[in-house]
Amino acid sequence: MSALLSISFLWISTISLGLYYGNFNSGCSPSEREALLKFKHELKDPSNRLSSWGGNDDCCTWSGVICHNLTGHVLEPHLRTLSFEEYYPSSRFDPFSDYIFEDYEEYYMKSTFGGKISPSLLNLKHLRYFDLSNNDFQGIQIPKFLGSMGSLRYLNLSGAGFGGMVPHELAKPSIG
Repeated sequence: MSALLSISFLWISTISLGLYYGNFNSGCSPSEREALLKFKHELKDPSNRLSSWGGNDDCCTWSGVICHNLTGHVLEPHLRTLSFEEYYPSSRFDPFSDYIFEDYEEYYMKSTFGGKISPSLLNLKHLRYFDLSNNDFQGIQIPKFLGSMGSLRYLNLSGAGFGGMVPHELAKPSIG
């Protein structure tokens, strides 16, 4: 009986805290919203994946944008494109089929981001995760300012079509 009461108390406490904190988020800050809009403006987005980014909406509701539940700070914009292996798991295709490669090439051409990486990202002071993998930035240099993003803990630029040397500014041990 006491175990049942304890479980009931924990369940009610969890729901109460969830309701309380769930309403605490006031949305993203105007400066973070503006930073994302400037970033979007510099990107090439042929499939309009970022169509929800704009208007008067809270940027925490935009597709691919993850914010802190309490503060509303932008933590993670999800901007990667699926790799061939992710698009076609090995159990779903004949690896010798030309159709498979043509289909993925069509998806890739329509879905990849390109263009420039806006320094407006520096205004995302709480950004901890940034993944641009499997996009097509057509050989532009990796922006040095990415190394100045103090909260950044995960950076993935693999297969994103950047050229040149990796800037020494990115050689800080906090980026994993």
